[in-house]
Amino acid sequence: MKRKKSNIKSQHTSRIQDSSFVGAQHSMKPLGKYLGMDTFSWHNPDLNLLNKTIQNFPFDILWLGNENEVESFLDFNPRVGSKIKSIVLCGADMKDNCSDKIISVSSIVNALEFVDTLIFKPGILLLTASDADSEFSLKSFESHVLKSQIRK
Repeated sequence: MKRKKSNIKSQHTSRIQDSSFVGAQHSMKPLGKYLGMDTFSWHNPDLNLLNKTIQNFPFDILWLGNENEVESFLDFNPRVGSKIKSIVLCGADMKDNCSDKIISVSSIVNALEFVDTLIFKPGILLLTASDADSEFSLKSFESHVLKSQIRK
């Protein structure tokens, strides 16, 4: 009888952990320092929460994201855009990169190569991912950041 109770409790705890994990996928995740920047990833960010978060960041922001979410955000929050120093559009149709603020690259790998050439201290590095490649982008970004931290 005790075993069965324990098993039920274990299943309940497991369900709670599973549901909190699902919620955690949709919140900002701190990743520590990368190239001197406080680094975060965010899967499927809500535009209102993203707006409030960006407003409250203490430093300028280097944002890696896809074209649709960046355009939606900037349309929704044009004034907050001044806090964003640079934007790297990952997987976007290649723009001419005539803007000093927005650079487009074909993939997260190219975005990381571009970021590695920058000196941006103090600053915030934020990756948001909400497109079809979001899982791949998040894993690639988080792995790249972790590897750089281990090398130190």
